[in-house]
Amino acid sequence: MKVLSWNCNCKFRDKYQLLKKYNADILIIQECEDPRQSSDSEYKLWAKNYLWVGDKKHQGLGVFAKTNITLKALLPHSHAYKLFLPVLINNQYTLVAVWTKSASTLKKGYINQLWNFLLENKEFLDFSKIIIAGDWNSNAQSDRKRSEGNHSDVVQFLNKEDVHSAYHYFQKIEHGNESAATFFLHRNIKKPYHFDYIFTHKSWLNQDCSFSIFKPTQWLKYSDHIPILLDTKNHI
Repeated sequence: MKVLSWNCNCKFRDKYQLLKKYNADILIIQECEDPRQSSDSEYKLWAKNYLWVGDKKHQGLGVFAKTNITLKALLPHSHAYKLFLPVLINNQYTLVAVWTKSASTLKKGYINQLWNFLLENKEFLDFSKIIIAGDWNSNAQSDRKRSEGNHSDVVQFLNKEDVHSAYHYFQKIEHGNESAATFFLHRNIKKPYHFDYIFTHKSWLNQDCSFSIFKPTQWLKYSDHIPILLDTKNHI
């Protein structure tokens, strides 16, 4: 199973073809428009199998899958987590697509949204068959801004369930010490951050599995975020 996540920086209708060659089974796209409300007929035709949430029709969170994959939205949609999209894949696996956002207070914004989502739904989620992926807008280097529910708290919570960031697991690196960036402020190569993640259960992170961050020099012309790809080699 190939899972690709990318904050496309809007106008995904003009960019989705860029991802075709990677043959991902599931695409998690932040800042994309709702195909149903789009006036682009080719984009609507391409998006045969998808789920989407968002307050603005041109800027939401979408999960797109190959036509042989079934997608079922999970949990009642909550305004507190308006850009989270929990999905049941083929009635077997849970995908939590994530795009954390700013809020009226620090405690309600960004990584705290994911922290509270996990706490409120931990009895519901099967962590042995889960993928949590997307634009977290977060890094352990910003832990000091939050006394509880910071990036490291979320990582530790997931690690206790044996769910790990694919990048950090394979690179054997601690959060906050990343050598590769997924976001570049104002698309400036000199302002790198690691904000995008794909977490999954350790049992899927075996020697056959692979994880990649695409080359910034090729992708910064399209977005300030760089696509990331996990290939679990598992069948879906």
